[in-house]
Amino acid sequence: MTPGRTCPLYYRYAANTFSRQADLTAETVYVIGGLYGNRPALTEILAMAARETVAPRLIFNGDFHWFDVAPSTFAAINAEVHDPIALRGNVETELAPDADDAGCGCAYPDYVDDADVERSNDIMRRLRVTSRQFPDDVARLTALPMHLLIEVAGSRIGIVHGDAESLAGWRFAHDSLHEPINQQWVTDLCRQYNLAGFASSHTCLPALRRFGNGAEERFVINNGAAGMPNFGGTQYGLITRLSIHEAPESFAQYGRKFGPLYVDALPVHFDHGKMVEQFLTDWPLNSAAHTSYWKRIVEGPSYAPPHALGFARAPSVCA
Repeated sequence: MTPGRTCPLYYRYAANTFSRQADLTAETVYVIGGLYGNRPALTEILAMAARETVAPRLIFNGDFHWFDVAPSTFAAINAEVHDPIALRGNVETELAPDADDAGCGCAYPDYVDDADVERSNDIMRRLRVTSRQFPDDVARLTALPMHLLIEVAGSRIGIVHGDAESLAGWRFAHDSLHEPINQQWVTDLCRQYNLAGFASSHTCLPALRRFGNGAEERFVINNGAAGMPNFGGTQYGLITRLSIHEAPESFAQYGRKFGPLYVDALPVHFDHGKMVEQFLTDWPLNSAAHTSYWKRIVEGPSYAPPHALGFARAPSVCA
């Protein structure tokens, strides 16, 4: 096993896990992936939820930790993500004291260079050191489920961190969703298990794609990152909103309606200055996270909404 490139077999799950009854039913759900230890983003997400007419159910679908190597920040994130529903991502999974040497657990594809992979492994090693101060929290985090099945507006939706077969899968990445074989795979899974679609995260860049037409229309929405910019020239994160109620026009970045179900990407306009201040305190110049993520944090990635919606192909970028 190559740390950061390949992952243990226990990251995988059978697709028929989504044949079960829904784990919860709600009018509105926020799916919050890739918070990455950003407390100002979490504060803004809670404020966004409070502005909804009907309080949404919050689902953190993994990687709510990452940059938060300061013990106080790590503890605060754990405390605030305790009451909402949470799934574990590869980051939470790799905090386990007895975790196999999967590095960061990202399962990066070949187009991510070795230096980026090793820096992610370094970030994970440093986060593990912090986490050892909180053994009870780590035990809770590593026992979280890897997937959830919800029902909104009469539609069954699979909530995952990676994709429909692996905690760290990349088949719901924006570039993978261009591939006909993956489009057919999603369509077949949804038809077989009576799903309207999937909501995911993990791959760092957002996507909203539809497959099929009419009653056969299905979707995958990937929020990219709640705690980092997702588009060039921006300084806000994104989360997914699934609802029977239309999002206020000022809320949504983009979205689609699938029957009675509204599927939207919501911008998270967190206090970017506070986020940067904490990041630089924990990850100064030449540190692993600074080298990998600083440009994205201040400028956003080379990516735009038309790429997320599949209207144009984008470079395969993560950081």
